[in-house]
Amino acid sequence: MGSIESRDVAAQIAAEIQSLQTGSQIPSENRIASRFGVSRSVARQAIVELEARFLVRRVQGSGTYVNRRIDYVISHSRRPSLHQTVRDAGGEARTSLISGGPQPVPERIAHYFGCAAGTTLTRLERLGRINGRIAVYFDEWINTGVMEDIEVALPVIESVEEILRAKGHHPIRALTRGMLDVPPDTIAEQLDLPYGGQAWSVESLTDDGDTHQPLMFSSAWTRPDVVRMIFELDAVPGGRPLAQL
Repeated sequence: MGSIESRDVAAQIAAEIQSLQTGSQIPSENRIASRFGVSRSVARQAIVELEARFLVRRVQGSGTYVNRRIDYVISHSRRPSLHQTVRDAGGEARTSLISGGPQPVPERIAHYFGCAAGTTLTRLERLGRINGRIAVYFDEWINTGVMEDIEVALPVIESVEEILRAKGHHPIRALTRGMLDVPPDTIAEQLDLPYGGQAWSVESLTDDGDTHQPLMFSSAWTRPDVVRMIFELDAVPGGRPLAQL
């Protein structure tokens, strides 16, 4: 915990940056120390406290900038779509395919599709940006026969959910599990997270709301300094009975 002095400095800066645009650069530690008549170590601690609250972000060799997170709402009544959820929050999402193709599904995930471990499904690895910033890593499994050659469509449409809709499906969230956790090193590297840094871990099963067919299982890791994750507990419209989850 910082001293009362650094918290006072942080509180003053936090109030002032509310009127600044996202990405605006804030004064350096030296200028903050001079302005408030405190030591540089106190000014540095104030910036650390602001960063811990996700109000600013530091870019090594460049400076410290105003940060704004988007509210990413997950609920059964909302479309299970990164792109649509970010648009609803007033932002822009873009995704790129890291890898994709048929792979044997592991036992833990095969359970959600009602198939045997080792069954060949389509696996996708994707990286998402929100308002230009690296934000989310996806590891997704697509059920057999749901859509062919999705790797071809993704560079054009980008949204798996929109491709599913175009194929005549009605994607809904059937199951969601979320927590803050430390991602594996390979994923932390994709997200440009510091060593030991936490991220939102969200696993989702997407069903067809009309047929209850499992369409996709997704494991996503999202930077908490880009997204404030909000989980809304509501009814499952047309979803599976709980006994089937």
